[in-house]
Amino acid sequence: MMVLRLFLSFFKVGLLGFGGGLAIVRLIFDSIQPFLDMSRETFANIVAISQITPGPLAVNTATYVGYEAAGIAGAAAATFGVVLPAFIIVSLVCRAIQKFKDSKVVNGALAGIRPATMGLIGAAAATLVKPSLAGAGRLGTGLLTKLGADAGSGILSVISGSPVDLISVIILIATVVLIAKYKKSPFLVLLIMGCLGAVLGV
Repeated sequence: MMVLRLFLSFFKVGLLGFGGGLAIVRLIFDSIQPFLDMSRETFANIVAISQITPGPLAVNTATYVGYEAAGIAGAAAATFGVVLPAFIIVSLVCRAIQKFKDSKVVNGALAGIRPATMGLIGAAAATLVKPSLAGAGRLGTGLLTKLGADAGSGILSVISGSPVDLISVIILIATVVLIAKYKKSPFLVLLIMGCLGAVLGV
């Protein structure tokens, strides 16, 4: 039954998704393939929307995939499945945290999980970087066309022949600088970059 399969699949995501957020992007992408034959470009769009809408990435993605696969019942099953493990685990951990807070085993486990989480984020980047920087609908080509550049001109030929969209690369770098160096609100930066992409993409 599709609803049960959705619940079990996203229960696995919730149970094994250490690090949360972008750290489990690859796990989510692999988990949804049995239900939707989704390209990386489409999945990258879902991740982008999830970043600017309320709620955690895993919950938003589960709701979307569940709805696409089995309607409202599927959305409810997938969403409940992804949040249930965290509810159970946190309830148990809250009872034991005071007892084991000085345990070398627990502290060692956490020390091992931290770099593994960075590896998961790296896997997420590997999944999303190609559709984000080299996917269809390049902003760079559209910008030069708006500026009146000739399709046969050297600069447009170089940009259109580039393996990546140079405008998307500039947006990526600007986002990192604004958030990491200048401590700007991630939501504000995403909103600005989304508006910029909308203007360039029209």
